Amino acid sequence: MSVERNIQERLIFFEGLRKEAEGIQERIEEIQTIKNELDRTIECLEFFDKVESVEALLNLGGGVFAYADVKENKKVLVDVGAGVIIEKEVKDAIETLRNKKDEMEKTEQKLRDLLNQIASQMMKIQKELEELMKKAREQELQRKKD
Repeated sequence: MSVERNIQERLIFFEGLRKEAEGIQERIEEIQTIKNELDRTIECLEFFDKVESVEALLNLGGGVFAYADVKENKKVLVDVGAGVIIEKEVKDAIETLRNKKDEMEKTEQKLRDLLNQIASQMMKIQKELEELMKKAREQELQRKKD
């Protein structure tokens, strides 16, 4: 295989790894956003559990809020996945959200490990490309001499 062809193949592979790394980084950022949302929700539920009656602001969307009296603040509805929503005690809901956050952290760590592996592969390919480019320049100089 010619040096030029080898360089071209290495560049294509490098670009594929770069795109994969970008996708993984985006997923990590999404997970961080979800974790932040879970933290805020847990914090609100912990407060919610401590008060007797609650007047709350209900987010209607589009920056519009309404005042609402919460009559039952010891139970909440929790999405447990696959569109299934169940009623839980606030303390149980907090535990469910903490478990979700733990799972998100495990997934994030796996993605970070994968990202590190890809970065290592990219560094290896970059070194190979540098060697191939050097070899190609030497061959070009040799052809010019001949």
